Amino acid sequence: MKELLFYIVLGHSIAFSQLFNKKNISISALSDLSISSQDSSFRSHGLELVLMGNIQPNAMVMAYVTNHFAGGGASVEEVYIDFKKPSRFTSNIKLGYFRPNFGIINKQHEHTYNFMSAPKSITNLFGMHGWSTLGISTISNLPLAWENYFSINILQNSIGEVSNYSGHQHEPANIESDSTIGFSFAYRFNQEFAINKSSKFALGLNMLNGREKESIGFDLQMKNQSKQYRSFLIQMEYYSSKIYSDHLGISYHPDEELASAYIIAGRQFNKKYHLGIIADHWSYRLKDQESSSYGIYGAFAPFDDSIAFRFKLLNESGLNNNSYVVLSAVWAIGPHKPQRY
Repeated sequence: MKELLFYIVLGHSIAFSQLFNKKNISISALSDLSISSQDSSFRSHGLELVLMGNIQPNAMVMAYVTNHFAGGGASVEEVYIDFKKPSRFTSNIKLGYFRPNFGIINKQHEHTYNFMSAPKSITNLFGMHGWSTLGISTISNLPLAWENYFSINILQNSIGEVSNYSGHQHEPANIESDSTIGFSFAYRFNQEFAINKSSKFALGLNMLNGREKESIGFDLQMKNQSKQYRSFLIQMEYYSSKIYSDHLGISYHPDEELASAYIIAGRQFNKKYHLGIIADHWSYRLKDQESSSYGIYGAFAPFDDSIAFRFKLLNESGLNNNSYVVLSAVWAIGPHKPQRY
């Protein structure tokens, strides 16, 4: 029995060693440290491990696992397998636990934001840590004259629901999820148009229904990239959502509506410097609550893509009236970088 166990462990070690030697699989570690004038205390999202690579020419695995320093232990952000061109009808099939193809910001991880943290309009809709769920996602390209894709997502959880995935729990432990009853369906139609050789315009249409949740919205993105590290970006998202039953652990009236919108304009000057402005607004119709914020943000990568210093200065009005500044540093070891262009 001991010999059998020895050979199993040895076999796994050799197999993983061969994968790493062939550079099929990579592991990265990321962490951050931030301080805000609101409470003058240091904060960190914890240590995030990222494993990614091709297990076959057309199959990629991805895993994000975070250990939160503030408590709660390790949590799974995403674990999925992505099949490229599995059939002539689909260009992509994703299986596992992932961020659905819905909008722009929710699909990204916070350590890649030049604007440091998601706008409150987005966190009020998707949650502080974004929306991840078990499910299946497909992407198909339609026969149109411009670049486009149509995505269908069949999901266990809906927006604002607590995940019951083992080890993934951001909300208080006494909040229960009904994610075993029924499915949610999310759709996205993305269209991209070339304005000239260096500029493009993209429009995304998003719709979600099922599980007593409904959301419809659109996103716009215009980017001019004259050089590899020099670009100008305008990005916005808007959603109108009916958040029935529980939303982020809070019970809402069946007719409650949440409006969410933000706009960002940013300039990447070179490989080191990024500067932009951001405006954000959200409102609950029945509760007669709303809040707006606007400010500036920036990023500085003094050495390479592995470390970035960021700041954000915001002024909020409405439900909260205050101004504050946040400073942060994000660093990484491995090929998965915090600085993006």
